[in-house]
Amino acid sequence: MTQPTKSLRETRFESARLNPIGVELMTLSELRARVSPRLFVVTERVEFFMVLVATEGRGEHLVDFEHFGLRTGQVVFVRPGQVQQWQPAKGLEADVLLIDPAVVQPKAAKSEPGTMAMLRLEDWPVHFKLDADGLAAWKALAAMLRRELDQPVLDGLSAAMARELLMCQMLSLSRSATGPATAPTVQAVLIRRLRRELEGLVDTRPSVALIARRLRVSTSTLTRTCNDVLGHSAKEAVDRRVALEAQRLLVHSTSTSVAIGELLGFSEPTNFVKFFRRRVGTTPEAFRQAHHLQRR
Repeated sequence: MTQPTKSLRETRFESARLNPIGVELMTLSELRARVSPRLFVVTERVEFFMVLVATEGRGEHLVDFEHFGLRTGQVVFVRPGQVQQWQPAKGLEADVLLIDPAVVQPKAAKSEPGTMAMLRLEDWPVHFKLDADGLAAWKALAAMLRRELDQPVLDGLSAAMARELLMCQMLSLSRSATGPATAPTVQAVLIRRLRRELEGLVDTRPSVALIARRLRVSTSTLTRTCNDVLGHSAKEAVDRRVALEAQRLLVHSTSTSVAIGELLGFSEPTNFVKFFRRRVGTTPEAFRQAHHLQRR
């Protein structure tokens, strides 16, 4: 099957000076000064982790087509593969932390699996708030990290220091993102496994029965767990993820809606249009057109 042709700007972690470390920290004002006003507001699909912490003023940020408010102490957490768009805002100041996925993904951190596991990045919401102590900790650690990244010579010691400071920064954030580090429940583990399966199977629009078999649980157990933890059924979880992927592909590619529907497992174009309209409230083409108009 032909893969979609990309049209959306795809942004990767790229800093000639900081690539060996895989971490960059700047203020929102510094970022704005580095990027042209036109490119700054263009919708993009990121291939890194980004932590945006509001430190002054107010504004909002768009992640996967949802607007999240930003006031002092509020955080937006963006994952690789998500679609984001900076929103015009006067008076908003924030810290912007960019992280190469290889730095914090468990498979790349064999030396410290315990510490990486404590981050529980898979459980972090897109939007959360720091209390006064959490914000103070963020500012203190951010200042230390910035000093290390600004060293005249970034040698092995600087890289090690920056990585350790980053880990402290992320562990501190995790308290606000996910609460105290406790052993995950059986249900929480099953939901994590469900989400991982959905990421790999989203382009096949999998049935609940198929996912349950792959997870080695009954469909009733999977559905009950979704209702208890997520507040909706396993079928709803699948449909939400498929609808999100459809939205991403509509703005991230130049492929027709017919081709996108086929890619996502819809045998008939009309079935895809009905599904999309039911989930998103508009047709695929109307969604694409509206989004492209916002980018101009």
